[in-house]
Amino acid sequence: MRINPFSAVSTVCLVLAGAAGPTAPEAVTHSAILPPIAHAPITVHRDDDGRVRRRVRNQLESSNWSGNVVANFETSYTYAAAEAIWKVPTATYTQPPAVCHAVHFGPRSSTFCRASHPQWEYSSSWVGVGGFCEDANCASVDDSLIQLGTEQDASSNGETQYYAWIEVLPASSVELSPETYPVNPGDTITASLACTANCTPGATQTWALTMTSTRGWTYSTSLNYASSLLSAEWIEEAPSSFSGVLPLANYGTATFQPSADGNPALDLTSANEIVLVDPYGETSDPSQENGDQFNTCWGNNPNNIAACSAP
Repeated sequence: MRINPFSAVSTVCLVLAGAAGPTAPEAVTHSAILPPIAHAPITVHRDDDGRVRRRVRNQLESSNWSGNVVANFETSYTYAAAEAIWKVPTATYTQPPAVCHAVHFGPRSSTFCRASHPQWEYSSSWVGVGGFCEDANCASVDDSLIQLGTEQDASSNGETQYYAWIEVLPASSVELSPETYPVNPGDTITASLACTANCTPGATQTWALTMTSTRGWTYSTSLNYASSLLSAEWIEEAPSSFSGVLPLANYGTATFQPSADGNPALDLTSANEIVLVDPYGETSDPSQENGDQFNTCWGNNPNNIAACSAP
């Protein structure tokens, strides 16, 4: 249970402007001091020449996403469905590294380091359609994003919280009732989203969202949304709040088994791998694929991101 610091009690609601309302999931009333969480489109890092920053295996570097994405600007295909299977990772709190900056005083320069002490750290595992770059250098980012996943958060005093959620931008994230849809570390989640009617890019489409858990529950809903259909992605995320990207919880390793609608069949060898380096210096690195699976691995040193082993 959580409290939105901007009001004493708040209830999350799902509202889609300009479209018929979806079947609303159960909302959660917050009563702990934590910010409302959003799952945003990708934010990329850039080199001094303006190009998207790349890592050793040509992975994009982002402040909020880690994982794999297949994109229309490379494949010329639209993506009207996607699915993922993952095991809910265990979240623990790990102190972020000190963030260092060079400061110049005329001909001299000094380096100053600032230690960060957030009270909570966050991680989100999800599958979605949209929200990725629209071109190779990410000159524009798709602002449509429909997604569903699980949240794994940890505090400096040892508290943790786990829950399932759906989000269709620009509407707020909707948390599923933990009493009806409990989420715990080690649960295996299967999450899928599929356009079922009027599946033209930019049109008001009908979508079916489904999530099941080895804990024995199934959640499903149908809603209307205008997606670009420009990408499908399988992501471990440092979610955001009003203040920006939040610190990434130590989730250890997450394993994703992805699939997507589109021709040819999903081939992760041609997908965009994304390395996460959040503003606090925490990292998440995707492994190379092993058959139809890949891992993402948490880290705490942006200057030395250890390679993530494949599952």
